[in-house]
Amino acid sequence: MVEAIAAMQGILSELASLAGAAGDADAAAAPASTAPSGSASFAALFDTALNRLDSDVAGADTKVQAFASGGNDIALSDVMVSLEQANLALQMASNVRDKVTAAYSNVMNMQI
Repeated sequence: MVEAIAAMQGILSELASLAGAAGDADAAAAPASTAPSGSASFAALFDTALNRLDSDVAGADTKVQAFASGGNDIALSDVMVSLEQANLALQMASNVRDKVTAAYSNVMNMQI
């Protein structure tokens, strides 16, 4: 699971470098930026989502370990809900990864 997050962060850094290279070309062509000053970049949003995914999975793992060690303060239903939330978050991250990879492939295969 950590390998998947590291791979997604590698893709994020590659996309950020490509965006930086495209931004340099755009800066030469257009002197003024049209992006609103209050908007967050895609890389920042993606990094936030990865950090949230990691914390969801870590929280679920913590609850599982606490329940498995015999902790009386945690209910089985809480453990199951947190595991399902982590599972859904992983599925969503996987789907986003697939869509980003497909979009990257489409852009790279475009004729100039």
